[in-house]
Amino acid sequence: MDTIDAFLRAEMEPLQYGVFFGALVVLAILELFAYRSSKAPQRYRRWPTNVGLTILNIIVTGAIPVSGVFISDYARENSIGILNILEVAPVIALAIGFWFRSFVSWATHLAMHRIPLLWRVHRVHHTDPYLDVSTTVRFHPIECLINTPILLASLLMMGISPITLMLYELLDTAMAVFTHANIRFPRRLERVMRFVLVTPDMHRVHHSSWQPETDSNYGATLSVWDHVFRTYRDKSPEALPSMQLGLAECQDDRSTSFWWLMTLPFRSRYLSENTFLTPQGFGLSENKANRR
Repeated sequence: MDTIDAFLRAEMEPLQYGVFFGALVVLAILELFAYRSSKAPQRYRRWPTNVGLTILNIIVTGAIPVSGVFISDYARENSIGILNILEVAPVIALAIGFWFRSFVSWATHLAMHRIPLLWRVHRVHHTDPYLDVSTTVRFHPIECLINTPILLASLLMMGISPITLMLYELLDTAMAVFTHANIRFPRRLERVMRFVLVTPDMHRVHHSSWQPETDSNYGATLSVWDHVFRTYRDKSPEALPSMQLGLAECQDDRSTSFWWLMTLPFRSRYLSENTFLTPQGFGLSENKANRR
């Protein structure tokens, strides 16, 4: 375990970039042959914006002065967090920490949809009218700044070990690209995979324009929490290729405008007839309490 820990510490950054860009290239090629939707991806319009947001998010993430590994080390050295206080065996701590980290990701994503102020930021990700590997890091940089304190607090609370965190982040990096890819698997294989992992078909439902589907399937890596908390929603493979993606009220050129997306969280009136719309009526809206 110590050898793996030392290796990951020394090579984590190149490993993470290698996993991300490797998955991006491999899955982008697969999208050409085993695609779920044959709708024209309009890469020349969408990709410059998505790549621009990806680069910006990489810069913002790199500029954050405190890393998760630093906090994990601090928690372990000072016996902070449940797993550190109880002195759980390393292998068991790794398993518990892995599941808990995936739960934090699921819960944070749920909050992004249910809390109106957070939805203002997260809806940038859902404005893409198509789903492919380029959608993976199509997030407003503010979302990264919101997620980081939540992650660091959860590391302190549970006492997740550095090795657990690093292994999870590598898997999460690959899964982020995988779940957004416009690819299909044989039906039986896909059904088996989604018992454990979030699959592209499962996440495609989450990117639906229909609000009940958008507010489902919040998992990023493991599908277990959607099953446990009943936020899981299925859709037949036959219906997936033709379903409308993105926000129903934003199917025009604004969805490919980098500057419009950068200012979207600050727009209370971003559609002609709608004001700040909130998911499922949670909290107070400026006018209407639905967003579809």
